[in-house]
Amino acid sequence: MKPLPLTLILAMLSTSAFAQQNFSCSWGKQGACLDYGDTVCSSSGKCVSADAACFSSYQCNYEGFTCKSNLTDCADQYDSLIAKYNTLVNDYNGLLQDNQDLQNALQETLNALENVRAERGRLSAQVYEIQRKLQASQTSLQELQDCLLTAGTLEDAQYCAE
Repeated sequence: MKPLPLTLILAMLSTSAFAQQNFSCSWGKQGACLDYGDTVCSSSGKCVSADAACFSSYQCNYEGFTCKSNLTDCADQYDSLIAKYNTLVNDYNGLLQDNQDLQNALQETLNALENVRAERGRLSAQVYEIQRKLQASQTSLQELQDCLLTAGTLEDAQYCAE
């Protein structure tokens, strides 16, 4: 009797090993091994996870399976933010250029002011020299006039001119 259970066990082992080794698929198909939680979907169907939300036909727009309320609004807001950002960057760059232009104009004005001050100093010195010469000439003229007024003879008048 002992050989019977041993024979039975051998028969069962060889049958299960033979069954595993002889797994086959129909023509054009390929076999696969699945783990716990794996699902099998046909090639004409769509497999989704258990927590996926399904939509009725024509609920979503031309952009794909994601509905307009999610992706399109987000993309529109993104595009709007990009446009605002680009506008702000352009405004900033314009203001930066205006600032640079104003700084250059200020520097040119300060240089021109320094040149004017130097020219004013030179002209002031010339005016002072002219005023001094004018004062000396007026003094000489006054002395000549006084001499001529007090001269009684032609010789006295000629003496005043020397």
